[in-house]
Amino acid sequence: MAQLNGVNGSPPNTLTILGCGNLGSAILFGLLASSIEEKPKSVSNGVVLNESDDENPEDHEDIQKPCRILACVRTEQSAEGLIKQLATFEHALSVKVIQGDNVRAVQAADTVLLGCQPQDLESCLGAPGMKGALRGKLLISILAGVTIPQIEQVLARGETTGPAMTNGAATMAANDRTTSIVRAMPNTASFVRASTTVITACSIASPSALRLVDWLFSCIGTVTHITAAQFDACTALCGSTPAFFALFIESLLDGAVALGLKRSEAQVMAAQTMKGAATLILAGEHPEMVKEKVATPGGSTIQGLLELERKALRGNVADALIRCTSAASTLGSKQA
Repeated sequence: MAQLNGVNGSPPNTLTILGCGNLGSAILFGLLASSIEEKPKSVSNGVVLNESDDENPEDHEDIQKPCRILACVRTEQSAEGLIKQLATFEHALSVKVIQGDNVRAVQAADTVLLGCQPQDLESCLGAPGMKGALRGKLLISILAGVTIPQIEQVLARGETTGPAMTNGAATMAANDRTTSIVRAMPNTASFVRASTTVITACSIASPSALRLVDWLFSCIGTVTHITAAQFDACTALCGSTPAFFALFIESLLDGAVALGLKRSEAQVMAAQTMKGAATLILAGEHPEMVKEKVATPGGSTIQGLLELERKALRGNVADALIRCTSAASTLGSKQA
């Protein structure tokens, strides 16, 4: 493992990623890809801010952008795989892969991205020395189903010598906390810098911390600020639906192959068509209008749409999203 400096000796602007699974790695490589661009887009509340549109550029002067990333993994196999990926990936940041030493990696960080599995929250943040390592720092959680109060409770338990706290002790610990916690949910398209990220923050998060979070996730896509109550629904809508869309494309490919097309060629056509439809909607077209413009009277499209309606596609998709939201709300209760 590479030698790490402590808190006082660490280089400025270090981002530590605790957990480089599918989503953590996607964010890592999305950030690395953005590092070779001179000026990434700034996006806030889903609105792209071009240089000419930013009326107060001084607001972004205090953003301490990371110049070094520490990528933490648990196993030697994961470390070797990540190192191989990094060796073939062009970027302009310093990156070190750390295996099995989360606390020292957090000590060397200014900002920490929490990307472990939700059920590993207790073991990750409850490790000896972790609470002290996080003190005074910005902690960004991308754990599905895990709320900011749940993270605060795990950190608060570190202030007592016993496994349980009284209500009074828990309240005092919460009031004395110095770790700013932000909850974010990007998606796997972070890898290609096309994520949709939703964000909510604890009450003590400073404006400069929020600007850093906005900048960080704008490097890999768009950013929208939401309330804590909306988070599970947005986890389903933004985090899970890439799998829904992939399933829909797979279904189209099966049909295309049955009609004699090559799967590889059909995949490009289907994906590009979905991207084109999404681009029209993002440009301001209502989904209903996109549909109506294609479904001309007496044409073939309306026949396909009627078949989808007969099979209750609309209701089934809505129900799937509702079920997904319900499942997301329980993930935080499955901590080991």
